[in-house]
Amino acid sequence: MGNISFVILNYKAYEEAIACAESVLATQTWEDMKIVIVDNGSKNGSAEQLREHFNDEPRVHVIAADENLGFARGNNLGIRYVREQFDPDFIVAANSDILFEEEVCGRIAGVYARRPFAILGGDIVDATRTQHLNPVARERSYTLNYMRKQVLVSWVKAVLFRLIKLFHLKRTVAGHYGIIGDEGGAGEKEDGKKLTTREVDGKAVSADSRETQELEGVLLHGCCLVFSRDFFAEFDGFWEGTFLYAEEEILYYLAMKKGLRVLYAPEVFCMHKEAVTTHMLYRDFCDAKIFYFSNITKSYRRFLKLMKEYE
Repeated sequence: MGNISFVILNYKAYEEAIACAESVLATQTWEDMKIVIVDNGSKNGSAEQLREHFNDEPRVHVIAADENLGFARGNNLGIRYVREQFDPDFIVAANSDILFEEEVCGRIAGVYARRPFAILGGDIVDATRTQHLNPVARERSYTLNYMRKQVLVSWVKAVLFRLIKLFHLKRTVAGHYGIIGDEGGAGEKEDGKKLTTREVDGKAVSADSRETQELEGVLLHGCCLVFSRDFFAEFDGFWEGTFLYAEEEILYYLAMKKGLRVLYAPEVFCMHKEAVTTHMLYRDFCDAKIFYFSNITKSYRRFLKLMKEYE
């Protein structure tokens, strides 16, 4: 196997991007490895800080977008760069709030040698190390009616949180979620743990244990994904019709349509600090919720349009 490239997407949180890249440099022993950090139009000095920090590290390249391109287009900027410059066998697309604590490059190559994949996701734990983000769903059947429902539900929730903020009902709602104080995140309980679920047979179940078996055809979390050459035989990167959220769902839908292998492998491990950029930009609980549901509603609408074209 040849080059393995990491693409790290940064927006305003350059310290997180530095920590992510440093974790790769500290743990990976793969000889031909490159890291590309994409500054996604931060306009807060992030690109300059990143270039200065990695000035003497030839394995790290920093590129910058003139504006915030969103998740898909921002990642694709880095993906195009590494494909043109390094022609990698694998591309690891990671959020800036990911930390690699174990060697993964050799494991990625080993999984592919045993079971060639187009897209791979590993065991991703949250900061408490009690919740496991992958797989998001054992199997997800996307139908037009399912997506219409998702659009409606997310739109209603966006409206609901605007009303909550308007009528100063934040504390009541925060109490319902078990949040302590105004700056907590949704689902955060008194012991500080976030309750993560995964979907099995259409039902949400607790994700407080690690999936130990290799699983195929599963929906993977978008914070850290591995793409092989098999994927790029069909696609150039993420579908660019969204700005933020639902990218992994669209990726899964399109991969299934093309008959590509989407695989979960538990030996590929990393830690996700979770939504660092969103929490930094929106310290207020309601603002963060409004931001999330407004953007995912837009993404689901575009996803629905894409599905209609396919169907």
